[in-house]
Amino acid sequence: MRVAAAAGFVCRKEIAHLHDDRPDMAKHASPPAWPVTRPRVALLRRRLAYTWRRLMRLHATPHEIALGCAAGVFAAFTPFLGLQILLAVALAFVLRVNIPAAVLGTFAGNPLSWPAIWAASYLTGAWILGLDPAVSAEHVSHSAAVLAAAAADPNPVALDAAATTLRPHVLPMVMGSLLVGLLAAALSYYPTRRAVRQFQNRRQFVLGV
Repeated sequence: MRVAAAAGFVCRKEIAHLHDDRPDMAKHASPPAWPVTRPRVALLRRRLAYTWRRLMRLHATPHEIALGCAAGVFAAFTPFLGLQILLAVALAFVLRVNIPAAVLGTFAGNPLSWPAIWAASYLTGAWILGLDPAVSAEHVSHSAAVLAAAAADPNPVALDAAATTLRPHVLPMVMGSLLVGLLAAALSYYPTRRAVRQFQNRRQFVLGV
């Protein structure tokens, strides 16, 4: 009986010791990754919604706003990070459309859409240049992830890795982005023009103009 009691005491002591260690284990456990990324995605979505509201409130004709936005969308599909806004402004100036709409249209390129944009541009450019799509596809996922990381956190190490990754893919991406960007710009024009026209008609009805 004494042996059984002693064994039971030892077992209870070990269980209590394990319970005492649980807070320390929880303290040192690494937190899940999604709480870090989810607020960034939510913030980006709010900014995109705010950009769309600003686009609706611009003072110009629906055609000028929609074509300016399409110019910005086209510029956003080019791989020239840092020059996309300047390209959008230049296109809007040449087309004589709304320049603020072109600037807002560049928000079509963002950390959520860049991987898909660059992958589509690269594969399209590889197809245009006659490169092997199977070989090209092997580099798309890694390259898109590296470039998106550099765009989201542009530190020197990330930018150097992005430049090294991007260098052999420049020509296919440029060629592909022209075609994919033109398609995206054309697809964005008509829905934007319709949305702006409806918003302006509603505003005129409310104001009694």
